[in-house]
Amino acid sequence: MKSYEKESLLKNFFVFFSLLELLLVLLFLELYHAQKVEYKKNIFKTMQVCSYTFDCTPYTFDFAPKKDAILNQLYEDDSLYSYFQIPKSKKFYLKIHYPEKDFIADMKALTKILWIKFIIASFILSMLALFFTFYSLKPIRKALQLNDEFIKDILHDFNTPITAMRLNMHMLEEESGKNIFVQKLSHSLETIMMLQNNLKSFLHHSPSQVVTIDVATLAHARLRIMQNLYPNITFSYQKNADLTINSHKELLTRILDNLLSNAAKYNKPDGSVYLMVEKNRLIMQDTGHGIKDIKKVFGRYYTEQARGVGLGLHIVDKLTKELGIMIEIQSNQTSGTKITLDFSKTKEVLS
Repeated sequence: MKSYEKESLLKNFFVFFSLLELLLVLLFLELYHAQKVEYKKNIFKTMQVCSYTFDCTPYTFDFAPKKDAILNQLYEDDSLYSYFQIPKSKKFYLKIHYPEKDFIADMKALTKILWIKFIIASFILSMLALFFTFYSLKPIRKALQLNDEFIKDILHDFNTPITAMRLNMHMLEEESGKNIFVQKLSHSLETIMMLQNNLKSFLHHSPSQVVTIDVATLAHARLRIMQNLYPNITFSYQKNADLTINSHKELLTRILDNLLSNAAKYNKPDGSVYLMVEKNRLIMQDTGHGIKDIKKVFGRYYTEQARGVGLGLHIVDKLTKELGIMIEIQSNQTSGTKITLDFSKTKEVLS
């Protein structure tokens, strides 16, 4: 069973079982109260018989002044006792007492029986809750299974054109050398293969390993790739400090590629992108059109440009949260956008 299926199973089971158990507790509290009332009624009936026969074990008998007692009422004060009329007596009532130790023993026996029944009922309810949980999750699991099978089929079909592109790329490099256009195609193919591997890892539930990453070196390498893809944009790089973290390289690469791609794609003609590495921070600034509403920019499908689909920054937001990276955006529609990635807590999260 997959991790998210286990999580859904546990949460749904907890909800079902908690609701059923709550109802069961209320039912048994009412049952305990009802049986205790019935028990007292039986004790009182026995006392009434004893008041005539005086032959009741283990009841005890005594006399009590009439002014201190009320007839035919069961008193409970650790033990049980009641007062009854004595023929021809004007000053005293007969007090019949049920011993405290016997009363406590009876209550323990009653409670024990109810606890046994409660445990058995709880076990039965847990089985019912488990059944309802599996039953409710069955359509979702079926839909997820179909989705996984569809993606696996797509990935399998991707292998043929990707293999063909790699072979043709190799032949093209041998014939014409590594010119700018071949490099662009090569970098694009590498990105497609990286995304394919990420998707395979997701389907097989084998996340990428945490490795030591030189963020400055990785950011500079991704910037050079973007520079080949967007030759009309001026890319600048400055390293003011070393920045090494323990994290997932593939996910961090996707963050950088999305941010650099947006900075170049939505820039002004002949604009610039500036990348600077500082202590625990990576700063990216462009001369683009800026962002109108920063509060909405991480929303799925939110876009302010006609050619965008609104997924890039949503993916960035999701991945930065997963990696423990803090992101801050400052933007002006006249001077462009500045994005800061703060890695100060990343080591605490992932190391």
